Amino acid sequence: MLFKLLTTYTKMISIPNKVPRKKRVFLGPLSRKILKLSKWEITGEFPNYKKIILIGVPHTANRDAWYALLAIFALDLKINFFGARWIFTRLPSPYTFSKDVDRLGIPWPLGWLQKIILLKLGGIPVYRNKSKGLIKGAIEEFSKMEEYILAIAPEAGTEQVKKFRSGFYYLSKELDIPYLPIELDFKNRRFHVQKEQFVSMSFEEESKKIISLFEGVEGALREFKMLEEMEQKD
Repeated sequence: MLFKLLTTYTKMISIPNKVPRKKRVFLGPLSRKILKLSKWEITGEFPNYKKIILIGVPHTANRDAWYALLAIFALDLKINFFGARWIFTRLPSPYTFSKDVDRLGIPWPLGWLQKIILLKLGGIPVYRNKSKGLIKGAIEEFSKMEEYILAIAPEAGTEQVKKFRSGFYYLSKELDIPYLPIELDFKNRRFHVQKEQFVSMSFEEESKKIISLFEGVEGALREFKMLEEMEQKD
């Protein structure tokens, strides 16, 4: 029984031929087994593009990043992702020991190894106190690449916000590539891939469209709602 459970993978989606892939001999099968044991699945349809931006919503807890990595490994996707500087060297913690947003989490002796691994996996550290010019530089770098998948959390943190960060919007617009909304649905234990979107409106209008796409999705700690929307209802 245990052998059957460990060798049966969770529900997956097929990945088209143009999508950048990276075969992971150990992490791929392991991630699929962990998702199976956790009763998580990946649903929807992945579009066939060699350049695309993934936006994951809602982002309500630090553990979202680790679940997302499991899904990425399980699908053998080759990605780049922006991450707060602290996650590259520190362990997540429900408690905040520093007021510096770049020094959250708990330091530990293997932080140096954690950084090497995350950089090798495609991580791009973001200094949230010094992020000016980040998107402009990213546009220049990604415009030189033949293929890539860039994963972004548009809420830019786990706290409720009044609006999305505009990074995904300008990257999608300037690089002329689609963005792909993905639900981190903890209630139904699934990553649901929605229909790809192309920027066709102002940032404000595009944000409203995305908000409607994720309406009612429950994250790890709460249901997705923008802070401004909640204030209007109170």
